[in-house]
Amino acid sequence: MGMALNSEGFPVSVWDDWSRKDTSRYHAGDCDKKYQTFKGAGTTAGTIFHIAERFGYKPHGKVYSWDDFIPAEVENYEETIASNAPKKDKPYQMAIKYLETLFEPDDVVGYVHSAIYKEDRQKWVPANAGAWRKRDDIIADLKKFKNFDAFGSMNDEAGAWIRINPLDGKGAGDKNVTRYTYALAEADDMPIEEQKKLLINLKLPIAALVESGGKSVHAVVRVGASNKNEYEQRVRLLFSELAKHNFVVDTNNANPSRLSRMPGVMRNGKCQTLLATNIGCSTWEEWLDELEGISDDLPEIHSARDIFNNPVPEPPTIIDGILHQGAKMIVTGDSKSGKTCILMNLAICIAEGWEWLGHQCMQGKVLYINMEVMQSDFETRYLSIYKAYGKPASKKGMDNFEWWNLRGKAEPLEKLAPKIVRRCRNQKYLAIIVDPIYKVQGGDENNAEAIGKFCALFDKIAEETGASMIYVHHHAKGSQGAKKAMDRGSGSGVFARDADAIIDFSGLVVDPNTKELMRALSGDMSKDISIPLQMEMVLRSFRTPEPQRMFFEFPLHVLDTEHLLDEAAVEGSPEAGRLQSPNNQKSDADKKAIVDDAFNSVAKSDGTATFADMYNSPLCKVGRDALAKYIALFPNDYVREGRFVKKI
Repeated sequence: MGMALNSEGFPVSVWDDWSRKDTSRYHAGDCDKKYQTFKGAGTTAGTIFHIAERFGYKPHGKVYSWDDFIPAEVENYEETIASNAPKKDKPYQMAIKYLETLFEPDDVVGYVHSAIYKEDRQKWVPANAGAWRKRDDIIADLKKFKNFDAFGSMNDEAGAWIRINPLDGKGAGDKNVTRYTYALAEADDMPIEEQKKLLINLKLPIAALVESGGKSVHAVVRVGASNKNEYEQRVRLLFSELAKHNFVVDTNNANPSRLSRMPGVMRNGKCQTLLATNIGCSTWEEWLDELEGISDDLPEIHSARDIFNNPVPEPPTIIDGILHQGAKMIVTGDSKSGKTCILMNLAICIAEGWEWLGHQCMQGKVLYINMEVMQSDFETRYLSIYKAYGKPASKKGMDNFEWWNLRGKAEPLEKLAPKIVRRCRNQKYLAIIVDPIYKVQGGDENNAEAIGKFCALFDKIAEETGASMIYVHHHAKGSQGAKKAMDRGSGSGVFARDADAIIDFSGLVVDPNTKELMRALSGDMSKDISIPLQMEMVLRSFRTPEPQRMFFEFPLHVLDTEHLLDEAAVEGSPEAGRLQSPNNQKSDADKKAIVDDAFNSVAKSDGTATFADMYNSPLCKVGRDALAKYIALFPNDYVREGRFVKKI
């Protein structure tokens, strides 16, 4: 079974879920280990069908030729309409139900009740742009008069029309539309009953379904666009999907101020009937999920003209100089670099709108998905970070910070991703942090194909939620100092190539004398020094900055503004090896001699010298920062005051 599923491209989770049913033979992890060994075994889905038939399975269904029409499966479409039809069927009550379903109380609603007859088209058409009034004012008159005097005198031959989206009260064109909520799907190339079946079977998010009194059904589809560009994109997708089923919508219906048939009004002896409200999927996003699998959801192919005529605006930056909203960032480091603390710190900085390691964060909602730390420890770290900052949590910051504790509940990302999307889609998170990814990865982290599919799931979550994806990964075993920052993460190089931003934290090696200086500056010679680290970035959308050096002292990472780590080297690098070699350590006497030589070569008669002159002296054999540290080591001999050094 495993070989067959593997050859057909199914994930190991399908085999694992099926195998769990045999509780006496199933052992957790066995399927995953074995799945990696199936390389072109030659066993296919045919084997599964063959075994199934041996146990009584009988194939069913009809075999279609290439040119056969495959009918849509429609189950009880009449019941669907009946169960969602307005409870009252008087004409003016249909109009009230329609208005209450589509519009808010203060929305301005556009409508046309006057018509003219076009001989060349042999049909009645709207005579003008019509009028507009607030929804609740119209409803009040409908209830008062119990007829359509609320709109004006009607032409019972022509019927009447109503605009599907609210207006600003200054006109009835597309520029006057205030909300891009609905699109009109209407065509008359197939019988009305077939139209109803198709529209319902496709599970479109239909807010109102109206029989036009003519040859068509008008479906007011909830597209829920945030702006005109998004509206146009969603309408194109809607019309394209309908066209695949021979429901070809006139492109004139694509404008947001479109007129549809007003329910309850008579048209040539027939009522423009409100058939049902709120049927199918509840939202556009839910319909896209329903659509997935029966047609691709790939974006359209664009022309270069789009770059000039309709360029895509740059997304907001949520971490200044590092990350755009909707992009992906991977944080790598070893076990002592404080990865969870640095990410919790980042989450708090986004929630509060604070600066993070010198980079300003946009304020907004952030979700931290914790799969490793106990909840009590997680809460302790959260509170400790605020305490270390010396600032209280603001009300907005507390509202913006949310976490999801999945310790002990983690599952492969292919299963978890749809659940994350479902919970986060409408939450408007700026960022979603996943800590760590090995808990949800599954499979072989060195398999480029598997990791490519794994990373694509983060793209899916980012696209569906609009949030930046930030996830935590660990260093490979062994020395990493000789590698580039982007190559230090464990497993396939796909991890590094896929992310829009890489931030790597590597340990630093410092010489013993610098350690002593750091203890002296801390005021406690017995205290262990803070963990020295180097932060390196590799960025796709921004200029990659120079590496930054810092200390990790729980729970914060603090930049080395005193340049104490300038001579430190990344662990595992040749430079670190030299620093750790006793033969390369300078004694205090050596350092004192360097300071003496530099001072004496440029000293003035008053017993002072400028630090710049000492540094520029040919007898100074060390760098600027090293010289400054050496001077500080001998407070009984030298004192530095501003740019001057004085010998005591």
